[in-house]
Amino acid sequence: MQDITDAQQDFINRHFFNLTLFALIFGVMFYDVIGYLGFGYVDEICAVLLFSLFGYKVSRSKTWEFDRLFLITLGIFLFYLIYSFAIESNSAAGILTDFVIQIKPYISFFCVYAMKPAFGDNRKKVIRQVIALCYIYVFVIGVLSPVSNIIDYTFVHPSRLATASSVLALLYLYCSNYTKTDKIVFVVILAIGLFSGRSKHFGFFTCCSLMIFYLNQSFRMKLNTRNILLIAIVIALTIVAAWEKIHFYFITGGFGDERTANDLFARMALYYYSTIILMDYIPFGTGFGSYATYASAVYYSPIYAKYGMENMSGIEEHAPIFLADTYYPALTQFGFVGIMLFFGFWIRLTAKAVRYFKAGFRKEAVIALMIVVFFIIECTSDATITHNRGMFIMMILGLVFSDMNKYSALSVREKEKEKEINDEQTVAAG
Repeated sequence: MQDITDAQQDFINRHFFNLTLFALIFGVMFYDVIGYLGFGYVDEICAVLLFSLFGYKVSRSKTWEFDRLFLITLGIFLFYLIYSFAIESNSAAGILTDFVIQIKPYISFFCVYAMKPAFGDNRKKVIRQVIALCYIYVFVIGVLSPVSNIIDYTFVHPSRLATASSVLALLYLYCSNYTKTDKIVFVVILAIGLFSGRSKHFGFFTCCSLMIFYLNQSFRMKLNTRNILLIAIVIALTIVAAWEKIHFYFITGGFGDERTANDLFARMALYYYSTIILMDYIPFGTGFGSYATYASAVYYSPIYAKYGMENMSGIEEHAPIFLADTYYPALTQFGFVGIMLFFGFWIRLTAKAVRYFKAGFRKEAVIALMIVVFFIIECTSDATITHNRGMFIMMILGLVFSDMNKYSALSVREKEKEKEINDEQTVAAG
């Protein structure tokens, strides 16, 4: 969509800036504190406000130009919604609840991408100042966490401290000038998450630290010996940093190990049974609200009883507290087709980011690649992509792709204008 006036775009920019600050403060930093006090709808409010801004853009646009991938994504989700009702994967409330939860991160990305919001230098400065205050808050919690239970009252769980630091670091990098100092500040902010002790954040931190300094202006995105070696080193160091989690999920699994916590046992059980269920529900899976999701716990899915999982710790109907504690097993709901579509979406975005990097949009492309890595790692043991912090990071992803698309279009127009001028000069000289 395009062809809105400068005043209308300024309206979007101003209110999106306000929404970003609101979402950062109340939807990320103090989300769990507010939830602890009994209010847990901040991310829903942010989603409604974001969609309202998107609706404003649609209503003011003179031409309708939807991103093709957006339409394809909506079509896929609507298909699975109809499919879920057809096979009665859960109650109507369970299906609709899961539909909204699962589509929310994609709506967040595409709404921001379509609105093309922009932060001026002053607004970026304000955001960096807010990030500085948030850094102090998160740093104090991180330092005190080994000797107190402060996380229980602020972030509820150490993993959320890690994702909060990831949000702050990525947003800071987006609002920075991408200088060497800015890169160091990014790493320092991201390092707060190490206080969480989460091995997946160690892996993400290692990967981002290498990317931020190696993917510089002299780097060429080509498949050569040097780059293959770099990729191998990055993957190796990431695996080493996150080895504890990888070893548990994909090697031992914790079955029969008395030292293994119930939540880890439940996660591995979800991984294990997902392979069996996938084979029984070829090709489209079990449908919305049926497996390894919040909705499948609240509206207890019949799948668990069908496969004898209803008495497993953390999966029982009376206490399904670990059912939504990972994401990859939830793809069982969409079958082999859905799994291919999910990874196809991220592969497509990765390919676009690489093309933009080659075109010179290094900061935005690197942030996009970092976000892809973030979700690849995070989805192994958390459903962050469907939560408040996942929604915020998808908004950042929408921002960077919007900027790259916008700057690329400006660059093309400038080249065309330059060509016209050169042609006119050639004709005049002739």
